[in-house]
Amino acid sequence: MPKQPLASIIIPVYNRAHLIVETLDSIMQQSYLNWECLVVDDVSTDTTVEVITSYAEKDSRIKLYKRPDTKPKGANACRNIGLDKAQGNYIVFFDSDDLMTENHLEVKVNAIQKFDCDYVLTKTQYFNYSNEGINAYYQFDTIPITAYNYVTRKINWLTLDVCIKATLAKSISFNENLQSGQEYNYFSKLVHFSTNTEFIDEVISLRRYHNASIRARLNNGYKKQVGRFRASWFTYLDLKPIANNDSLEFLMNNCVRVCHETKSVFVATKKLFVKEVLSFYGLRGVYFLLLFFSLKYLKLGYNYRHLFLKD
Repeated sequence: MPKQPLASIIIPVYNRAHLIVETLDSIMQQSYLNWECLVVDDVSTDTTVEVITSYAEKDSRIKLYKRPDTKPKGANACRNIGLDKAQGNYIVFFDSDDLMTENHLEVKVNAIQKFDCDYVLTKTQYFNYSNEGINAYYQFDTIPITAYNYVTRKINWLTLDVCIKATLAKSISFNENLQSGQEYNYFSKLVHFSTNTEFIDEVISLRRYHNASIRARLNNGYKKQVGRFRASWFTYLDLKPIANNDSLEFLMNNCVRVCHETKSVFVATKKLFVKEVLSFYGLRGVYFLLLFFSLKYLKLGYNYRHLFLKD
């Protein structure tokens, strides 16, 4: 029997000593046996490292890495470290508090081989919360998987859902400037490199809901707007060399809408933002900047959105 291709599972972790045991147990129970699990610790302050070390001592397929001080804190840097270290033919991203069904890897690897595609998409369900929101993601039977449809959020999927050929996954990195919207940024780049994918209508990931999630913490107006701006801005910059104008316009429109609504620009490189607005919109960019500064500094109440943006 030919040897199974190696699947690399990449898991960023921070202070999950009380949860990652269940995650690792679900990985060790996989029906697909040829895998490596790269757990990248984000300098945890609890006993996470000790817990993972105990698993690595029992099973050499589990490998622990630590984020060096030279890399910024966050899951993005940890995933990038995992991508750099991964030796597998396929990449699977996973989270440190979620669970794999026993056939998780088997379904993904078999599908990507059967269809000879660049990546496959599967389904996730909460095991401790309502799945109404997640179920709305998987509309691929009515909305095709295209770069524009993903960037404009007409379609979506979760980090747990993908299995990607390693050569493609490693050609893309997670943007380490982002604390939220990082998966959206990564997959926006992925779909611009390839939409050669297949959707497998099967639940093979079990997600844990808890109130401490980033999305839950961002569930207030101002922080949500900051996250929206930064995700759109850094994705715009990352896609600028490869995306068509429609995708870029959607992202830039998001940025200027947030500027209008908050009267703020949420990046340190404001000169670059101004330059991009002028370059992208031309004369409309001049209108935006003049009216933006009038709103911000002269406290005028004029709503320039309908003049500036094309809905």
